[in-house]
Amino acid sequence: MKLALVLCLLLLCMSVTAQVVYKTVKADGSVVYSDVPSEDAVPVNLSSMNTVVVPALNNAASQTASRLNPVKKRSPEVQYLVFIRSPAAEQTLRDNSGVVTITAEVVPKKSGKFQLVIDNQIVKTQSKSKFQLENVNRGAHTIQIHFLDNSGKILASSKQQTFYLQKASALINAN
Repeated sequence: MKLALVLCLLLLCMSVTAQVVYKTVKADGSVVYSDVPSEDAVPVNLSSMNTVVVPALNNAASQTASRLNPVKKRSPEVQYLVFIRSPAAEQTLRDNSGVVTITAEVVPKKSGKFQLVIDNQIVKTQSKSKFQLENVNRGAHTIQIHFLDNSGKILASSKQQTFYLQKASALINAN
C-alpha cells in the first residue's frame, strides 16, 4: 500500500518532457496541430510548464488588511407580509352608490406606501392602508395591495382576492 502511494507521488513529481508540436494552415484556412511534421508545417514553441502563484492566506499583510477592513455583516432583510383585512375573500358587498372600502395591513409595521390594484389596474397609491373607492361598477373584482418603500420599490404584495359588488337594478319593480 505504501509502495503504491510512493510510486504515485513519484509519477506526479516527474517533469514531462515537451515534444515539438507543428502547426499547418490548410488552403481553406483551417488550422491543424500535430506532432507529425508535414509540408508547410511550422513548429510551435510551447512553454514547458504553466504556473500559478497562489497568495498566502496567513501572512502578516493579509491579517493587517483584514483588521483594517473588516467584513461587514449584512443584517438579514426584513420580510414584510401584506394582508387585505376587508373586504374578505369572496365577500359580496351591496351598495347602490358603488362605494367600497378596502383595508390592508403590513407586518411588521413600517412607514411606506400602499398601492391598490383592482382588476390588474393600479388605482391608487397612498401612505394610508385604508382605501375609499367610489362609483365601482357592479360585478366581480380582483384586488391586490402592494407595499412600497419611499423610492417605489415593491417590498411585499398581498394575495389576489376577489370580492363581488351588487347594486339594485333599475329594472326591478319598474311600474
